Amino acid sequence: MKKLAVLLTTFILSSCASYSVTEGEIQDYLDNRATFERTVGIKGLAYANVKFSNIKVGIGRVADDRVSLDAKSQAKLMISGQRPQDIAIDVSFSAVPYYNKEEGAIFLNDLEVESLDLTPDELTNFAGKQLLSSIVEMVGQFILTQPVYRLDEHDAKQSLLKTARPELLIKNHSLVVQM
Repeated sequence: MKKLAVLLTTFILSSCASYSVTEGEIQDYLDNRATFERTVGIKGLAYANVKFSNIKVGIGRVADDRVSLDAKSQAKLMISGQRPQDIAIDVSFSAVPYYNKEEGAIFLNDLEVESLDLTPDELTNFAGKQLLSSIVEMVGQFILTQPVYRLDEHDAKQSLLKTARPELLIKNHSLVVQM
């Protein structure tokens, strides 16, 4: 009888289980995990050292089915024969969220650059423009390969959802993982 009660309870919970992940939760998750420093280009010719550490999250703000990410990066651009130049790069992306069952995490797909601002705002040489393109691509790849949120297996509701085949929806500026 106890087994039947447990099975019935599990079935009822699984048929109506959902968990909302707010912008704040995703922001906290990324604040603790989304930093990196990399070098792109060819040292001695043209390269940039990039530090990326600040992402701001919006859910359903650019479009109903997209997550927006405003990323701030600092780069030190070094081109042979020129003095090093510090560049601030503010890039806004939007992407479609999806749930990866194997990892129990929410990732982003279909990344689009919405806006790009540089300080200083002009790169006059070809090498600088090529490095900027590589920097934006590198930041985009980082965003696509890292989860924006991972379900917590120590939370009963999240653990239950993690083992199922949940659907991911955007509602009221939150990501809703539901069965």
